[in-house]
Amino acid sequence: MAPAYSVDETNIINRLKRIEGQTRGLQRMVSEGKYCVDILTQISSASKALEKVALIILKDHINGCVRDSIERNDSEESVDELVNVVEKFLRT
Repeated sequence: MAPAYSVDETNIINRLKRIEGQTRGLQRMVSEGKYCVDILTQISSASKALEKVALIILKDHINGCVRDSIERNDSEESVDELVNVVEKFLRT
């Protein structure tokens, strides 16, 4: 069975490649001694981009794995797992 996020795999990979580029840009900014506020702004941007990827994967998980579990009347474990994942995500 393919992972639930496989529907958005190309979109996710493209976003992660952009984030990788942002991270390389951050490394360059630090090594060039750029202004701290500019670096922090770029870190915030990269962080938000990662959060967006996580939300895409979470949505796909809910629409795929969790929905399948509910349809099989086996939802308790999936819902517990989902709640744990959301709690971890919110703590970061």
